[in-house]
Amino acid sequence: MAKSRKALFLEISEYSVLAARVSSLEPPLVIEAVKEIPAGTTDELAAMVSELMDLPSGQYAHSVASVYPLNRFVRRGTMENAAKAKDPAFLAEFIRSQFQIETAKNAFAVLNAETGQYATPEIGYTKELTFCGAPQEEFRERQQFLTGAGIYPHRLELGSLATIAGVGSFLETEGIKSPTLLLEITQENSQVFILRGNQLDLARPIPQGLNHMFPIVQQELGLKDEESAKKLFYSNTFDFTEMGPTLLKRTLKELQSSTGFYEVQTGQTIGQIHLSMLPKNLSWMGGLLARTLGIETLTPEYPSWLRSSGIEPAPGVELAALDGRWLGLFGLMIKYENKPEVKTEAASVRA
Repeated sequence: MAKSRKALFLEISEYSVLAARVSSLEPPLVIEAVKEIPAGTTDELAAMVSELMDLPSGQYAHSVASVYPLNRFVRRGTMENAAKAKDPAFLAEFIRSQFQIETAKNAFAVLNAETGQYATPEIGYTKELTFCGAPQEEFRERQQFLTGAGIYPHRLELGSLATIAGVGSFLETEGIKSPTLLLEITQENSQVFILRGNQLDLARPIPQGLNHMFPIVQQELGLKDEESAKKLFYSNTFDFTEMGPTLLKRTLKELQSSTGFYEVQTGQTIGQIHLSMLPKNLSWMGGLLARTLGIETLTPEYPSWLRSSGIEPAPGVELAALDGRWLGLFGLMIKYENKPEVKTEAASVRA
């Protein structure tokens, strides 16, 4: 792709679409405009793309996009005999037995857990590995959603891993030494990660998502049904901060279990927490979790971090005004060495 052609970086989650129009899909690049819309239909995404790109009818917008398939996974694993992993059958059985994931149905990548670099039979496997991916069918559905909106994705990345890589890059660039708790809360469940610099030390799912909070909201406020509770929860008309400890009780228990185990095992103390994806009106969750856990909230300094990777904002684009949810999108723009690539039947998907 010619560097002069305008392009898009997109993060598409179940809550929102974050978009940035850029001068190129690879650094050095200039961020020319940013925009956010709620998650919605193909037509709504197409309208946003049309507004940002001003393309002739029938022309596709070139992009790099990250998506969050419902059944995505990022798991840490210890392989006592890493040499055996060169046998595809052994690797597939290890993933199935350890994580209940069938490799035949999933696009997946194997990474060196300490460096984040791609591990292959040719390169060899290390003892500590990270396995990440999602069902092939879910990747295909998201690719069709993009193309239906007039978007041509040069790369389709796993949003969870793009965020992990972005957080790791930021921590390393800023010289933040204490481990960071990264929490991804979706409607059905959550994912908890602990990073030390750009190294992923812990990755595990927890069963609580936002949906388990709606019966509590209904009961606490005397609402007629869970649907009413859900609508109120996502609106900007009610302050849930006071109810927060009750709503997050189960999530907090899981986090305290994960962080407590990690701190005992490593002797390292968690320094800060970062919540990805959540809508702005739910940002109170990050503050409440930080206060309860006795740690800080990670506050990304976008301009200096991105500048170190050859990424600059155009005049009038105020990166410093953007909140922490944009860290995953900007993580897509960073050029990493030996980035893992997952091949699917539909497209080249980078995890």
